[in-house]
Amino acid sequence: MKFTAISDLHGYLPEDLPGGDALCICGDIVPLACQNDFGQSVAWFCMDFAPWAVSQPYRKIVLIGGNHDFFLQELGDMYGPSSVMKHLLPEAHMGQSKLVYLCDNSVEVDGVRIYGTPWIANLERWAFFRYDEDLMEVYGRIPRKCDILLTHMPPLACGAGCVLQPGRYNTMENYGSLELAEAISARNIRYALCGHVHSGNHCPEPFGCVANVVNVSLRDESYRVVYAPFNFEI
Repeated sequence: MKFTAISDLHGYLPEDLPGGDALCICGDIVPLACQNDFGQSVAWFCMDFAPWAVSQPYRKIVLIGGNHDFFLQELGDMYGPSSVMKHLLPEAHMGQSKLVYLCDNSVEVDGVRIYGTPWIANLERWAFFRYDEDLMEVYGRIPRKCDILLTHMPPLACGAGCVLQPGRYNTMENYGSLELAEAISARNIRYALCGHVHSGNHCPEPFGCVANVVNVSLRDESYRVVYAPFNFEI
């Protein structure tokens, strides 16, 4: 099966994706210009993002929220995470939706199990923030075995949370989560995909029982689209 993974779109909707069975998106989808406006974010999702997603050459689009996606957390708080897509795209959910939103749950695509959790550390005023002790609890829900793990927060592993872009004031600072690293290190995961720290290590590397840890952000720390989508097969 063929998969593509991307993250940190911040409004960018690529049109040259290769296609396959599922497109995985690790959060921060909404444009910066409307991230703090609930109505504008919902309108962008319904009028721009959803039509783009439906037009992409994949059978499923699986996404989680990121710290810029306030509207997704607000909808989850109002209706419950499992009802977010039903309220955003009610007509799509009269049948089987191509878009799947995950928040501490999973979906199977032809037997490939994908689990998603959006929570992040250190940014108290942002969406999907949790304190360290709460992160241990939500990350503890990650299944002992899954094929693909989607997180917005990178683990403190493999340089996925390290600012590798030269010339930044914080170059080589590592913002990965120790709680996430500890949670996944003994789990049997084939691909642990993340974003958030835009210039983190984009090369797959093993960590504990995890076969591949990969940062899949499309943008760098200057919000330029410089990274290619990550394509892989299971």
